[in-house]
Amino acid sequence: MRDMRETLPVRLDRMMRDAGYNPRSLSLAASLGVTAVRDIIDGRIASPRYATLQALAAVLGVGVAQLAGAEDAGGEVEPARHTPAVEQRDMPVYGAAQGGVSGAMVVSSDAIQFMARPDPLIAVRGGYGVFVTGESMSPAYEQGDIALVHPSAPPRRNCDVILTRMDADGTRHVLIKRLIGWGPGYWRVRQYNPAKDFDLSQDEWTEVHAIVGKYNVR
Repeated sequence: MRDMRETLPVRLDRMMRDAGYNPRSLSLAASLGVTAVRDIIDGRIASPRYATLQALAAVLGVGVAQLAGAEDAGGEVEPARHTPAVEQRDMPVYGAAQGGVSGAMVVSSDAIQFMARPDPLIAVRGGYGVFVTGESMSPAYEQGDIALVHPSAPPRRNCDVILTRMDADGTRHVLIKRLIGWGPGYWRVRQYNPAKDFDLSQDEWTEVHAIVGKYNVR
């Protein structure tokens, strides 16, 4: 039987892991600062704001009182929302950081979370998500959005894609761009911020995967 005296940090940590998140990915999914969840779990924030708990509870699929505990919610108990059977979370989502070549994102080699497959990728082998960093494709893709990627769909003109360059040491660089067209040895792409069209070498950017949707953090 679970200890009814379980503290908020312990409860949040447990619910987070059960849902397939880590502190950073849960913070981003709830549209909070990247350290928000870690600060609660580590005790740096002893009494989170109700709005923070509400945002976290919405992502985790629980009620605020269920997350906070009746004693943490000032005695206010809201009805627990019925949660259907948990969907299988087997689609990897990769973290990304600025600093790659040509303004690309450097993508983590291991997934930072797993999520339930959205409809466009429900039966797609190898489907994955990537956290967006940078502003080169704003407003279409904003910092913290998750781009949903179909790795086997053929590239099409005037669709959004992820282009990949792999270094000899295994470092994976990716660019999210609009694919305008292609020719012998090059991809013609477009970015929105600042607006420009330019070419990328197919010898360097060897993979082009179609983006079939996104999850907004806003």
